[in-house]
Order: sequence, then structure tokens, then C-alpha cells
Amino acid sequence: MTKKIIHKENLSIVQELVDIVNKDNLFKLEYEVSDFKVKVVKHMSTSYSTPQETIVGNTDAKANTQASKSTANIEQFTNKHPGAVNSPMVGTAYSAPEPGKEPFIKLNSQVSKGDTLLIIEAMKVMNTITASKSGKIVFIGFEDSQPVEFDQLLVVIE
Repeated sequence: MTKKIIHKENLSIVQELVDIVNKDNLFKLEYEVSDFKVKVVKHMSTSYSTPQETIVGNTDAKANTQASKSTANIEQFTNKHPGAVNSPMVGTAYSAPEPGKEPFIKLNSQVSKGDTLLIIEAMKVMNTITASKSGKIVFIGFEDSQPVEFDQLLVVIE
């Protein structure tokens, strides 16, 4: 069993990175200086719940392999999935037509081709994202009012 020594200044840097992720509503942040490398990832569940943070300090290959395996278990869908609905733009995703209203979709709900799945606000314009096919919602990869990136996996319809 190997014991890793965490220096006080490194712990301080990690805490600052976690604070940045939380304050700026980021989902992944990587920091590297010489032999010190930290990756802070906020994992989103498939339902509307609070995101969880995972801090991976990848200073050796074994830790990297374990972190990759745990991430692979969580991310069972990719944006290459046949039923994937990916973000066509950078913006803010909204799950409902207005605050306090019912969301357009829920996990395991049925949708028809052309149904509204979500709205992405980009440059003060509300863009409606619709279902490209009929089916069941098996994955929701965003939360209400969350920033989304181009080609980010938003929804999977099967």
C-alpha cells in the first residue's frame, strides 16, 4: 500500500478549484503544474437532482485507470448514440417553458417526433429543441438553467 502525501498548498489549490467549479457552474476543470495534476469533475445524474463532485488527483497511472473506470460506469450514453439529441449551440438549457412550470420531458416519458424537449437560450434568443424521432426518454444530460456546450449530449430517445 502506498501512501500519498498531500501538501498543504496543494490542498488549498484543490479547494480553490472546487470553489471555482461551484461558483461558475462548471462541469469539469483541469489544473496542471509540473508533477501536480488535478481534475475536478461534477457528475450529473440522469434525473433532476443535485450534481456530485468527484476530485481526481491523477499523479500516477493506477489512479488514472481507476478514475476512468468509474467515469465509464456513470457515462453509459454518448453523443454518438442513435437516439442522442445533442446541443446544436452554446447557451443555457431550460427544461420548462418558464420558471415554475412543468418540464417538457421527464425520464421514462414518451415523446413524439416534433415534440419540444427543451429550450436553449443563446444571445437572448430562445431556441426550441425538438425530438427527431418518437420514443421513450432514457437519459437527460442537463439540468434546468444549466450552461451547455456545442454537441453536448442533452437527451437520449429510444
